[in-house]
Amino acid sequence: MTRREALAWLGGAAAAVLAACREDPTPSLREEARKLGAGLDCSDVAMLLPAEALTRTSNEYRQHGERPDQFCLNCLNYVPPPSSGRCGTCKTVKGPINPDGWCKQWTAKRS
Repeated sequence: MTRREALAWLGGAAAAVLAACREDPTPSLREEARKLGAGLDCSDVAMLLPAEALTRTSNEYRQHGERPDQFCLNCLNYVPPPSSGRCGTCKTVKGPINPDGWCKQWTAKRS
């Protein structure tokens, strides 16, 4: 094998390794939020005071957000439920919160 052939082979091998590293076998956080929130109805505000229920309207809360990078599960204000299959809560919007939801108070989690 010549030096040129060896370098070409190494370049191809390095490209294959980099491509494999970019593939993520685990579902993205966005996919996880959609999966967790798909079967949840987090719209019951019967136990909230009128002022508390107003936080949902004034912050434009939606149970299912359309923004690919902004959703409750990756929001700093989201508080996950104690067990799976339930709605979470929020520090700024009162009542049950869907992990797939969104509101205008969305704030990125700090790393």
